[in-house]
Amino acid sequence: MIVKHPREYVVDKLQYALNPKTIAVVGASRYSTKVGYKVVDGLLTWGYKGKIYPVNPRADKVAGFTAYKTVKDIPDEIDLAFLAVPAHIVKSVLEDCVEKKVEIVVIATSAFKEIGRGTLQDELTQYCRDHELPLIGPNLVGMGSPYLNFNCGFIPYLPIKGPVAMISQSGANLLAALGTSQKDHFGMSFFVGLGNKADVDFCEFISYAGRDENSKCLAIYIEGLDSPDAFIEACRSVDKPIVTIKVGGSKIGEKAAFAHTASENKGTNDAFYDDIFEKAGAIRATTWQEFLDISMALGMQPAPKGDNIVMITNGGGSGLLSCDHFERRGMPMHELAEISPNLAGRIRAYMPMFGSPLNPVDISGTASPVQYKGAFTQVMRDPNVHGILGSICPTAVTDVPAVTNLVIDIYETYKHLGKPFIMECQGGEECQEAIMKLRDHGIPAYPTAEQAVNAMVALYKYGQIKNKK
Repeated sequence: MIVKHPREYVVDKLQYALNPKTIAVVGASRYSTKVGYKVVDGLLTWGYKGKIYPVNPRADKVAGFTAYKTVKDIPDEIDLAFLAVPAHIVKSVLEDCVEKKVEIVVIATSAFKEIGRGTLQDELTQYCRDHELPLIGPNLVGMGSPYLNFNCGFIPYLPIKGPVAMISQSGANLLAALGTSQKDHFGMSFFVGLGNKADVDFCEFISYAGRDENSKCLAIYIEGLDSPDAFIEACRSVDKPIVTIKVGGSKIGEKAAFAHTASENKGTNDAFYDDIFEKAGAIRATTWQEFLDISMALGMQPAPKGDNIVMITNGGGSGLLSCDHFERRGMPMHELAEISPNLAGRIRAYMPMFGSPLNPVDISGTASPVQYKGAFTQVMRDPNVHGILGSICPTAVTDVPAVTNLVIDIYETYKHLGKPFIMECQGGEECQEAIMKLRDHGIPAYPTAEQAVNAMVALYKYGQIKNKK
């Protein structure tokens, strides 16, 4: 249902969805294949420190905890009620939650608007709004935060700690991102699945993320926007980069989005959403990989103060891929002579005669860690350089671990200058290890030139957005 503006009472209560002191798991089960079992198990497995109150009228104990017949029977105040019960029971549980003065409810249950039961979903939503009981869902996978050891839902693992707050309608894509986090060190501050987002809307979680000190970038997966004006208002009020990906725009995707999360896209198109995201000051990604790549960069690095980006590489091919992609993305690279008249001469001291001091700067496949260090130091110190893109490919003489370590040292030494530093490591296992280590030290690193360029372009775009606000 539509909201005209982010509601303050909702934003204030979202803390109970991600950092509750007490949780009632309604539909908690003794059987390991049930969602109600997985919710309790996930809370325990990942170290939740609060109190868990299972609600199951047919059980005395669940996972060693005393089970209660209803939410009203729990002898404690309840911050969060997580509902994993059949759809026809949800209304009575919500009535109990209102009587108990629960702060916020999450409904994992499906079989609402996405299967044509929109009237029932709207009735439940209106009931919650009438009683100022925020409702997240229905039809969702859950939420959590690695900073709070909080995993609430049927979610197999937490992401690693990091800067990206992920707000997603899709549970499957959210779970994919959590897996990517663990496998590829894509750090998150918190994550939430909104499902059908019958009540709590994107705009309110955007406002919440704007206040969250661990969230440096917002990544938002959208299947449909019911409240575009509220979305724009919330985005513009947040002084953090926002990345969006909008799906369900194709002819068959329109139907699939409704069947998935009851998202309505009739009468909209890409131009419609482009306009919304431009007004909101959000950067739109068009592929899932780009969505992850640029979210990570925006969460880790500052925006460049201009478009004078210098690339240092030991591979000419990587440089050519990069400069071509920069131009495709509307941000062509400048030659060193245009950026800073004496910079090429200073870098020449750190390359062989057959190296290229143009831009990209090719210090050749024989480049040693000393030569990398000298070249990176020169561009970092030059006030006319606004951002640095480094690249390494593993020739037989390349010491990838040593170059990785010196990149981290240089970044730590000069990050006070506010210049974004991005790395591309194209190769095998040694480069994958380098990428993980660089990311762990706050440096966005990627296996391909195009990914690295997309990240730098996104940082530049965010700088332009900030200047317009």
